[in-house]
Amino acid sequence: GLPTSSSHALIGGYAGAAVTKAGWGAIIVAGWTKTLIFIVLAPLIGMALGFLLMVVILWPFRSASPGRVDHWFRRLQLVSAAAYSLGHGGNDAQKTMGIIAGALVAGGYLGLENGHPPIPVWVVLAAHAAIALGTLSGGWRIIHTMGSKITKLQPVGGFAAETAGAISLFTATYLGVPVSTTHTITGAIIGVGSIRRLSAVRWGIAGRIVWAWILTIPAAALIASVTYWVTAAITVP
Repeated sequence: GLPTSSSHALIGGYAGAAVTKAGWGAIIVAGWTKTLIFIVLAPLIGMALGFLLMVVILWPFRSASPGRVDHWFRRLQLVSAAAYSLGHGGNDAQKTMGIIAGALVAGGYLGLENGHPPIPVWVVLAAHAAIALGTLSGGWRIIHTMGSKITKLQPVGGFAAETAGAISLFTATYLGVPVSTTHTITGAIIGVGSIRRLSAVRWGIAGRIVWAWILTIPAAALIASVTYWVTAAITVP
């Protein structure tokens, strides 16, 4: 039930397979620098934006009844959730498309165009469908962790967290930085929860989530390395 980063699992798996095949020289350090920096920055940016948006939202509604505030923000959450989902697909789905296209070029099924692999339409549609179906299937334990275990979210807090996450993801995508949607939204939720008081955030759960983040890349790299070794032993005469 812990939210981990699919982005970092993908990057770790990619690196683990590459190092097993070609050695440490296969790693492009410059690409990792941005990724590792944003492992730290993404949740902090989400946290700061979540806190700031809550301040901006709560001030004009300070005299309104809680029921009326909930009524409006339950509807506004449809907009913020849609924006966050668009940011999610804009950042996460592109990583999967890139790896599939890279594999097709390496296998000789695609040629480079101006030094870049073209992305076939079927790859785009497959990535879109997979990310949509994964979201639709629902990891309910993760939803429960994000919605109630880190801090108790009300509709106004959900709107602020989703909007903060969407802004962070749109910015990262524009800059071409692969960031974790999970890290971003978790930071935003913590920022929203801390607007009331620091004790409103369950820091024990947050600590377990951070450990899962730390272990994601090496665990995925190890599994990819073993998978490559087994596959090569079976398929290469």
